Amino acid sequence: MPWHEALRPARSYPGGMPDLSPRSLLDRVTLWARGHVLAVDALWAVVWFAMSMATWPRASFDTAESWVYLVLATACCAALALRRVRPFACLAVLGVLLAFHILWFDQPTAPVGICALVASYTAQAELPRPWRAVGLLLLLAGAAWAVLSIPPENLSADLELRLNSVVSAWTAVALFSLLGAFRRRNREEFARVVEHARLLETQREQEVRLAALDERTRIAREMHDILAHSLNVIVAQADGGRYAAKAAPERAVAALATVAQVGRESAAELHQLLGVLRDGEERGAAPAPGVGDLPGLVEEYRRAGLRIRLVQHGSPAAPRGGRADTGAPATLPATASLTVYRVVQESLANALKHGGPAAARVELTWSPGRVGIDVANSVREAAPAALTTPAGPSGRSESTGPSASGGPSAPPVFAGPSMPTALSAPEGVPPTGRSGPSTPADASGPSAPAGSCGTGRPSGTGRHSAAKAPSAVGAVPGGARRGPGHGLVGMRERVGLHGGTLEVGADDATGTWRVRAVVPWEEA
Repeated sequence: MPWHEALRPARSYPGGMPDLSPRSLLDRVTLWARGHVLAVDALWAVVWFAMSMATWPRASFDTAESWVYLVLATACCAALALRRVRPFACLAVLGVLLAFHILWFDQPTAPVGICALVASYTAQAELPRPWRAVGLLLLLAGAAWAVLSIPPENLSADLELRLNSVVSAWTAVALFSLLGAFRRRNREEFARVVEHARLLETQREQEVRLAALDERTRIAREMHDILAHSLNVIVAQADGGRYAAKAAPERAVAALATVAQVGRESAAELHQLLGVLRDGEERGAAPAPGVGDLPGLVEEYRRAGLRIRLVQHGSPAAPRGGRADTGAPATLPATASLTVYRVVQESLANALKHGGPAAARVELTWSPGRVGIDVANSVREAAPAALTTPAGPSGRSESTGPSASGGPSAPPVFAGPSMPTALSAPEGVPPTGRSGPSTPADASGPSAPAGSCGTGRPSGTGRHSAAKAPSAVGAVPGGARRGPGHGLVGMRERVGLHGGTLEVGADDATGTWRVRAVVPWEEA
């Protein structure tokens, strides 16, 4: 990846990402040089070699000293070409060549001095930490040795003058070493910026993937709730209309009207839900269902054949400036209200699907900062099957149903509102004697033909009886699959998002299948 691409910050700009591509000729040359260090260093080495040959005082190579100088210059040129590709080898060769130059020649020449300064720069810019100090000490010692080894005829023998020359050589070595250290710092900072940009880009991609996964999970959960509710009601009404077509045509017409209404409502909900997948489409934000829609939900299942009683305990205040018939407290968040609605919807869908036209009871108990949900429906099968729900917040799986020894297990403990010990099916039965006001709503649906079968348990709870005869309204023919159903997993996820509890299982004492949940929220 080019360096200017790596430096682009991983964030959004109102007008799009800025154009950081190189524009001027200098930018293009710099970018090319960063990717071709060997060619650049070889070019500078050739320039240095030409300068060393031009400054050699003896134009002819008729002496051994001239040939030695030529060999030294050629070797230094080759070493300088590798100073960034092989810095250790380059500096080792230069050290040997410079020491040989001091021993062979009377005084150091200017090109050799430049070569020593380049070695000082390279040692600090390219070597790792332990070797940088070693290289600096060796270069300082070599500079002092080179100055002090100059014969008196070329440099005064005065000690003070020679010490000043040594200090000057050390200053030059220190200056180029400092430049090399600055170059190394800049390169390390550049590498940190590139790595930071890469990490930001990776983090952004991960956030996008997680957001997409969360959105897909949310859509799948909502689609399951919508389809499970609507299809169960449609199947129940279609079966009921088929049975009532000859004996009571008006009831068949009413059943078909209910099928059409539920189908339209579900199609509208699916259209709104899947609208998030359409890029650039203008769509209105339809309100999500909540506690205020529970009476309508209960009425739909009554028309489908369930005999439901809806009871609310407590006196929750109506929302300020909102609807007074919601029965929800003013501080109830929309997400908590949707969770309550979906838990009740899934519980009733399972009751209709697996229990047929049985009796059911929905009980909501309001208290400050929490609401208890208890949905119970009649169980047709004598021996309840075991149900294992996904691990809760504690990390342990919870199981209800018969024990391994074959005996019935105790009802699951529920740290929330209690339920009456009996679930009555007939219409008009008063609610249980509980302190506090309540709002019962009783009705009974149409009776089902004989020969219906079902357990009233959600799918995945274990055993279901096979029905060879036509099933009743809402009954499911054949055996059900094993394993926890998606609806139970979805309910647990919804309740878990609020830090609540969910328990699902058979209550042997009352002969009912019960879904009990507590949904807390933070009051404003």
